[in-house]
Amino acid sequence: MDKTRAAVFGLRVGHATTGDVWKAACEDIVEDLGVFRASVWIFEDGQDLLVCRTIFDARERTHSSGQTLARADHPDYFRAITNNARLVVPDALNHPATKGFADGYFKQAGVRSLLDVILMHDTAPFGVLCCEQSGTMREWSAADMAYLQSLAMLLGTMLPASETSP
Repeated sequence: MDKTRAAVFGLRVGHATTGDVWKAACEDIVEDLGVFRASVWIFEDGQDLLVCRTIFDARERTHSSGQTLARADHPDYFRAITNNARLVVPDALNHPATKGFADGYFKQAGVRSLLDVILMHDTAPFGVLCCEQSGTMREWSAADMAYLQSLAMLLGTMLPASETSP
């Protein structure tokens, strides 16, 4: 979490942006958990739309953004993440909450396993922190889950409320 902590500090003293924090968090996830991709998604339109603020691909070492997920297109995922605050999905292609992504996004990107946690500021959800594993299925460990939850808590508690909005 070193890059994230440094970026949060930079945000606090005016030398970094919220985007820098999101990018640092994704790079930390990829490096610390050994996954191939990590992303930050922010809720818009109430909680009916998730907009990707950054997705970091470890293979290409690149960030991209702007992708959207609509509740109307993926109601099972939205229901699961907002009701449970965490999704632990070793088999993303067949899990009830994520199988709607299987034919498009997951197969195209090679996603096999998914670990997502909700981002909260105070008691309000404002987004989702996501990590994706490609190739073989991954049984997420308690340490993986604790790491991602800790990072989500750091982001939610360290960022001012104005910085958690789009």
